[in-house]
Amino acid sequence: MRNPELDGIDHINIYSKGQTELGQLLSNFAHVPMNINEHGHFESVEGYWYWLGCRNDRLRLLYGYKAKELGKTLKQKISLNPEEFKKYIRRAINTKIVNSPTIKKQFICSVLPFDHYYVYDGIAKDAGFKWIIEHLENIRGLLKRS
Repeated sequence: MRNPELDGIDHINIYSKGQTELGQLLSNFAHVPMNINEHGHFESVEGYWYWLGCRNDRLRLLYGYKAKELGKTLKQKISLNPEEFKKYIRRAINTKIVNSPTIKKQFICSVLPFDHYYVYDGIAKDAGFKWIIEHLENIRGLLKRS
């Protein structure tokens, strides 16, 4: 597990309370409005994440913990297989990065490895979702080469 005190020094924690602006902006909680081609406008990846399962349009306008809080209370109506769900989230992350000049510039210029963990009382706790970190590393490599 990474040392949270080294966030921004030897890694970038993708976390809404991370120590780097890029890590905070890459968090699904970040308020970064975007238009998803097949599904329309969302204020955050987090809102989109929960919207995919229930299609409740209140989630389009939410970001941060409010999106998660509402999303967890809504009944899931749509059943997506895990790979289909991941495909949609990867596309949303890509859209967020390439359509935000601030994020795109910092993302392409970054060199530190990404990680995703929460910090409670100074202790790091793995957040899971390593497929998101792998995707971010892959897309960064592609953008750097293009």
